[in-house]
Amino acid sequence: MTNQETIGIGLIGAGLLWLFHRSQQAGNQSPLTATVTTYEGFDLSEYGGPTSYPQPIKDFAVAIAKQEGFYVAGSVPQRANNPGDLKLPGKPTLPGTSITMFESADAGWNALYRQLFLILTGQSSYYNLDMTIDDMSRVWTATQQVPWATNVAMMLGVSRSTPLWQVLA
Repeated sequence: MTNQETIGIGLIGAGLLWLFHRSQQAGNQSPLTATVTTYEGFDLSEYGGPTSYPQPIKDFAVAIAKQEGFYVAGSVPQRANNPGDLKLPGKPTLPGTSITMFESADAGWNALYRQLFLILTGQSSYYNLDMTIDDMSRVWTATQQVPWATNVAMMLGVSRSTPLWQVLA
């Protein structure tokens, strides 16, 4: 397969995902269903999501985790087992913070994957696929929004003005 054929297939897939997103907005049900486990063996049933996620969701999650400081020893996201620095209502928080604390890093990754899956499938209350990474930063973080968007986009190899459907598809 040539590079042009690969790019063409990728563009067709992105277009189909965009059409799927539009049909979701029209009230159609999601055809995506759960599988048994993620490639890493995480069980996501507790979070109401599928248990296997596409690579673009995982790549986006890693970019967010790096930007949020998850890989920095002793950081709030690391101590809370929360790579996305998520604030989920009704869940326990790391003492002295408003950041959700998960029982393990695996559970924190699962929750971050779930959040990105909600965006991908048009089920997020805060984000949609037409938003750019820059738009997302204004909702995801209350501080340093431009550096957040710049760093996440750079890690994904795109610009801040890239729509979410292009990086999650």
